[in-house]
Amino acid sequence: MSSYLNTLAIVINSRYVRESDLVVTLLTQSLGKITVTAKGAKNIKSSRLGSLQLGNIIKAHLFKKGDYLWLTESTTISQFLHSEKTLTQINLLFYFLEILNLFIADNQQIDSAFNISQKIIEAITQNQFAQFINNEIKFIDILGFGLPLEITDKFQQKDYTGCQKLIRQHLESILDRPLQSSKMFQ
Repeated sequence: MSSYLNTLAIVINSRYVRESDLVVTLLTQSLGKITVTAKGAKNIKSSRLGSLQLGNIIKAHLFKKGDYLWLTESTTISQFLHSEKTLTQINLLFYFLEILNLFIADNQQIDSAFNISQKIIEAITQNQFAQFINNEIKFIDILGFGLPLEITDKFQQKDYTGCQKLIRQHLESILDRPLQSSKMFQ
């Protein structure tokens, strides 16, 4: 049986397939993390390509048939790269999108993950590092991973750089490998 769905989503990954199609990974408000096919998105006549930039918050119109989802239309709600960003902001966005992609399984719905992710992207956009760290701590908590005491201590001491370093080390210890985004701007 087929159906149409509408949901808010954050674009967390995309890759090209064939000549004009995209496979896009979205964190949605109502369906969790999903992977959809955007047929013809690279086509010059398609209006979807601009809204499918990493970090964008979109309204996604989906068609579902069986286990497959197609993105039929998308409208940009908030565009991350709309205004000028620093390399630090872009690095933080890629870092967070990598965390989303690695720590939330496909078709997994986690309560409040979308809302906290939206706040994290907003904090990055507005260059509010303390808000970013605070929401990142909340995000790790809802994923069910415990936080080492030294992370909360550093945050309370307002040592945000030290806190971020400990969070990254904690996440990398869970993955048992380094995050790729942390290598981008070394």
